[in-house]
Amino acid sequence: MPRLWILFCIVIFAGSVTPASAAQQVHLLGFVEKLCSDESYCFELRVEPQFIEVVGERIIVRFDRSTQIFDPENYELTLAQQNIVDGSHLRLLLFSESNLGGNNYRAAFIWIGD
Repeated sequence: MPRLWILFCIVIFAGSVTPASAAQQVHLLGFVEKLCSDESYCFELRVEPQFIEVVGERIIVRFDRSTQIFDPENYELTLAQQNIVDGSHLRLLLFSESNLGGNNYRAAFIWIGD
């Protein structure tokens, strides 16, 4: 439970919604539209309406072993345990990957089924 509290504080202090730039965090909700066909640990996210103004309607999200991933019961998952599939509902804390283009993000935290 303490770990969940720390994550909650990070999200609150980071700001619910912040403009996206290379140095800023973006916290949002969305649904996995489709997995990337040419890349592991990558998906296209259909952003929920209240966050479209911040990042756009669809973004590309990448994650790796440095990403902290949690299931609906808030248990931390490894990359091998994660089950992000088309249609998954996610809450994410992201950082812009501006070097790859405007709609590319790297996930720091992913909460599945939130």
